[in-house]
Amino acid sequence: MTEILVFFDKRFVKQAIQELKLMLSGDYTIKSYISDSIIVVSTGMEYEDIAKNFLLSAPVFIDRVSELNEIIGVKDGYSALVDALHGIIEGAGKKAPKIEVLKEYANDQRHAKDIEVELGLALETREDIPNLKNPDIMLYVILKGDKAYVFMGDFRDAYGSALDHFRHRNMDAEVLENRISRAEFKVYEAVNYFGIKLEQGMRALDIGAAPGGWTRYLIKNGLRVVAIDAGNIDYAKMPKGIRMAIAPGENREAYNVEGIDILAASELEGRGKDYELLHIKELFGRIKLSTLVGLGPFDILCIDINIPAQEAAVIAAVCSEALKAKGKLILTLKMTDDNIERNVEKSKEALAATYDGIRVKKLPHDRKELTLFAIKI
Repeated sequence: MTEILVFFDKRFVKQAIQELKLMLSGDYTIKSYISDSIIVVSTGMEYEDIAKNFLLSAPVFIDRVSELNEIIGVKDGYSALVDALHGIIEGAGKKAPKIEVLKEYANDQRHAKDIEVELGLALETREDIPNLKNPDIMLYVILKGDKAYVFMGDFRDAYGSALDHFRHRNMDAEVLENRISRAEFKVYEAVNYFGIKLEQGMRALDIGAAPGGWTRYLIKNGLRVVAIDAGNIDYAKMPKGIRMAIAPGENREAYNVEGIDILAASELEGRGKDYELLHIKELFGRIKLSTLVGLGPFDILCIDINIPAQEAAVIAAVCSEALKAKGKLILTLKMTDDNIERNVEKSKEALAATYDGIRVKKLPHDRKELTLFAIKI
């Protein structure tokens, strides 16, 4: 029998279990719950076949499936765990590991990072020298009670080798240190997971942009952005030296910020390419589609609005007129009720006439929402 660890978001446990059932053809037994989002499963399938099924089925709600290497008792310390880690490293023919620790009601009250350091120092005595920036093998340890669950990484994660469950962000330091909001992680993950190429000179339409996390990420990667939101954007955190303008809507204030142009609505036509950031400070519903089309065409359409999924999909369908052919859509689908499958299907139906290649995924920083990617027909 093969034992595997299955990772998912507790908000979508029912959907994750259904995907697991299909992936393993019903051949599985849930042996234990490590937490409300990690389970140990036993199956008669070989792990290679499980991994193949995972890639082919592209599950929406299961984050990851990993083969469980060992369960080690740690009640009396970590010597047996270090032995096990060394054995895995040696068996794989590697020498430069990176270890990440997750605590789930662990008896050891220290920070996970302190435990990682202890394990790394112990492995150095075995001539396994940890390499945090360029490891040749990833080793994950989940501590629960007096047990350690050990498994290997395989670098096939689309958004980085570090599991989100371990809360180590495999992202550039600039995003980590200067991010505007949690949403900035969402667009980072979407771009990486769906393999979207961001190139210098591309243009994006960002609807629901405030406080500016998605906008900042796109500009930092060479795009010019037209941002739509009645709320304020954190202009101070935008990349230095860019040209910015604000076009306030009716009864909307545009604060006099040094170095930022103020445009009247009548001045918008043809100005979309003049700025790295053009913020139309108005409710989306009050902006004419012809205005957006006149500012385009755009390479990417981003929509992250706190409205029901189907309504957001309708907006994406309407705004496709402002996108280039083969332009990319990144859309968050907010799950405002428990009809998850129905909301996803209805959203896809709303997009079917204007978009192709529709894919949906629960990404690490999504909360009660999913991320949809599509290509304009």
